[in-house]
Amino acid sequence: MLSFLDPSIVPPLLVAAVFAASLLQAVTGIGFGVIAGPVLLVTMASAGAIQVSIVLSFLIALLLAPMTLRAVNWRLLRPLFIGVCLGTPVGALAYLSLSLETLKLCAAIVVGAMTVIATGILAKFPIFQSDTATRRGAVGVVCGVLNAALAMPGPPVAAYVTAIKGDGRVVRATTLVTFLLSYPIALTVQALFVGVSESLLPTVSALAIPTIAGTASGLFLARSINEQAFKWLTVLFLIVSVSLLIAK
Repeated sequence: MLSFLDPSIVPPLLVAAVFAASLLQAVTGIGFGVIAGPVLLVTMASAGAIQVSIVLSFLIALLLAPMTLRAVNWRLLRPLFIGVCLGTPVGALAYLSLSLETLKLCAAIVVGAMTVIATGILAKFPIFQSDTATRRGAVGVVCGVLNAALAMPGPPVAAYVTAIKGDGRVVRATTLVTFLLSYPIALTVQALFVGVSESLLPTVSALAIPTIAGTASGLFLARSINEQAFKWLTVLFLIVSVSLLIAK
């Protein structure tokens, strides 16, 4: 019997959350940590949940990479990745130093600010739409911090690229490749700081099939989503991210 079908091994809610999160990640470039992260934390109640989220997210990035590399904005990617490398150790230290509730509150504040920017409400202030290497690097730092601390690197990158009115396909590609490069760094830092969870391998093995199925479904749906819909889906997931961080 497949382990993900056995409720004594993996709760059905977790299987459903992983499938939905994988689907959203494939469609928008973000979503896995936002949706599956809180459910993993609740069901596993340990630091292993962060590591499981990182590995499954990396699996999604690997699956999508061959279809997205051509659309990557390398000018945008380079400073983002440098920022991620700088922010990841900070996130790991924050994870060790702060309570989980404090980490969630900090993440909610950061993602909430990014949500406001992504909606376009601040469009009349050109400073929020300007795109510079320094700003990209700063966003990468925030991405790295949230990645190592909560396995939720997507909202800062998605909000920034949406605010500067980036093309949806480029947003998805650049965001996913950023994750492809940053997840191994985050997992390595996690392993060095807190060790590898004993539940990592069995949980990832049980959830791999729902993750792959959700990613395939998301690729199919992505073909019918236009730029305007993409923008508001991104905003919606950012709002969901804030809500889940506050509620859990």
